[in-house]
Amino acid sequence: MSDFPLYDIAKRSIEIGLSLGADQIESYVIYGSLRSVQLEKGSIHHFTDTSSSGIGVRVIKDKSIGMSSTTVFSSDSIEETVKNAYSLAKVSPPDPNFSSLPLDKRESPKIKDLYDQEIVDLSVEDFSEMVQETIQEAKVREDAVIGGRFTAGYGKRLILNSLGVERETSQTSVGGYIQVKVLDGDDIGNSYYGDTATQMKKLDHIEIGMLAGERSLKMLGSKKIKTTNLPVLLDPESAYGTISPIIGTGIDAFNVFNKTAFFVDKVGDRIATDKLTIVDDPFYEGGTDSAGFDDEGVVPKKLTIVKNGILQTFITDSYSAPLVGMENTGHASRASFASRPTPSLYALQIKNGETSKDEMLSDLKEGILLIDSSIAGMGDNPQVSAQINQGFYVKNGEIQYPVKNTVIGTTVFEILENLEMLSKEIEDRNGHIAPWMKLAPMRISGGK
Repeated sequence: MSDFPLYDIAKRSIEIGLSLGADQIESYVIYGSLRSVQLEKGSIHHFTDTSSSGIGVRVIKDKSIGMSSTTVFSSDSIEETVKNAYSLAKVSPPDPNFSSLPLDKRESPKIKDLYDQEIVDLSVEDFSEMVQETIQEAKVREDAVIGGRFTAGYGKRLILNSLGVERETSQTSVGGYIQVKVLDGDDIGNSYYGDTATQMKKLDHIEIGMLAGERSLKMLGSKKIKTTNLPVLLDPESAYGTISPIIGTGIDAFNVFNKTAFFVDKVGDRIATDKLTIVDDPFYEGGTDSAGFDDEGVVPKKLTIVKNGILQTFITDSYSAPLVGMENTGHASRASFASRPTPSLYALQIKNGETSKDEMLSDLKEGILLIDSSIAGMGDNPQVSAQINQGFYVKNGEIQYPVKNTVIGTTVFEILENLEMLSKEIEDRNGHIAPWMKLAPMRISGGK
């Protein structure tokens, strides 16, 4: 995977930083490659192979923090990067909230099925054939307009710091999405579907194309509905896409410290109905977001986040844990090698209920069914105004027609409080697990 001695490079950056006078220094290295196929109008439009490699250095000097990064792994570039980070630390104001980089000597668990040599060896020809097969499945009509994107990649992640943290792992991923649009005069049926896996054998690319195409046909014949209050039934994709960002934003310890989190001072309090239990599992075998250590090299914890509606914990990293008086839960995450870590969830698993999804639908006298359509808010704003992209009007347990120009208005608190029912069936998307979910009536703004 690597022609570069990554460990030696990271170790050298630590030595340079300490020789300059740094109190602490951390080196975060990513080395990998991403193959990407862009689809337009039912064919492969763009094919790229790109590097996702780089090193980020974080230097601490007298509680001041300096960060610098580079994508060039030469000796001169590494030395310059460390010097830049040190110089920034010397001129930056001290951060009174900074405690220390982490020190975790525990052995990180080995998680099965996070790496697949078949993905690494995937040829351009085989990748193209897979994408073409997906397009053919999505072509539900000759006039269908098909777009999307597929990727296959591998990467090595290496973390060292001057306190003694040394972590290294490799992971692969393959997946993508298809979007299909069909027209009947002025009537538009537009839909999408996607999936990602760490193993080639776990990615059903045929299903991606098939479901995207089938859903586009079902979106034809959309109608406006009157503004009213209706219960909402969410499929597992919608349930996960709704609950995960609410919880992730709401229990981020950094947000908690800054009083911008939804659930400040709510550990031990009820934040949802007693039907809701949620676990965050970093160690799920084959999980696309599973990891044996976080982006600071700390072994994470499998956490029960919510138990029977009661909030159990916040998620922390080395910076935020002391701010909220908690231990480090190992949830540090970086957007890139150049980013500063912040707390983030791995993969939520929402406990199922006791009612079948068919019963939940048949018992719906009047309501809205959502397919792969999150109704979470934006950022730390508790107000929710979500456009329904893939939703259907239901009456007497039967789907009547797709809805258009329809918006759900609520709050993140009402969503959790109005959770009436969870299905016994679940959908497992490589560690992201959710059942069907029914919400009590909420405001539905129609355009009729």
